[in-house]
Amino acid sequence: MFEEPYRWMEAVSTRHNYVQEKLKMGQPVLSVPFDSGVLIMGFAPQPGKIFEIYDRIALGGVGHPADVERLRMTLLDMAHLEGFNRSAQDVTLARLLQFGIAPALKQNFEEIQRAPYIISLLLVELDSEGDPNFFRVNYDGHWETFKNGTVVAGNAKVMDEMQKKIQDTPFATYTLEKALEETCRLWGESRKHYEDDDESIPKTLKEAFDQWYLEAAVLSGKVERRAIYRALTKEEIEKLKSSVG
Repeated sequence: MFEEPYRWMEAVSTRHNYVQEKLKMGQPVLSVPFDSGVLIMGFAPQPGKIFEIYDRIALGGVGHPADVERLRMTLLDMAHLEGFNRSAQDVTLARLLQFGIAPALKQNFEEIQRAPYIISLLLVELDSEGDPNFFRVNYDGHWETFKNGTVVAGNAKVMDEMQKKIQDTPFATYTLEKALEETCRLWGESRKHYEDDDESIPKTLKEAFDQWYLEAAVLSGKVERRAIYRALTKEEIEKLKSSVG
């Protein structure tokens, strides 16, 4: 097949179509700054979309749960090896992506005898100065950097529209409470663009709170403790539900 480039290109194109079709119903995960850190959130029928990776790094995933978990473990191993061999300050998302996971994803996708990863990843960090960096990583290893927040979703049109709204909203000036309310509203608005007849999928924000789990976590830049990652408490989620439901 490698002697017939058109056959290889056709196979790669088929893989793109296959993965995009599998991801199509993946629900959005958003990450935005707020006045004292970074928020990452999303709704899902079961927990398993948002994770801590390292001291100042978090991950949100859309796609097959097994693939998200496999890449989470890969990033964990890379981060801890980097921290052990160099220092914790040297563990940055740019290094993990550029020299680690992005090349691995690209190689996996282009080796057409292997099953492709069905994922879209959102990665966020607070750097040593306390400034947020946002990254979006595709199943084929392509990654992008954002400064004011980003989103991943299975539907490309929904993702692009939500990205524009994130860029136009001054999240960095918001309190955590207001940032949560606005991201929930953005998530709720995204449901209008999904064309599906599956009754198990919430059609409104209220239904999402009632039927699914809200996963949300923050990286706080204004804490004295070493651990700056924390999941939202039940009390915070209930208060949020009351304010936007």
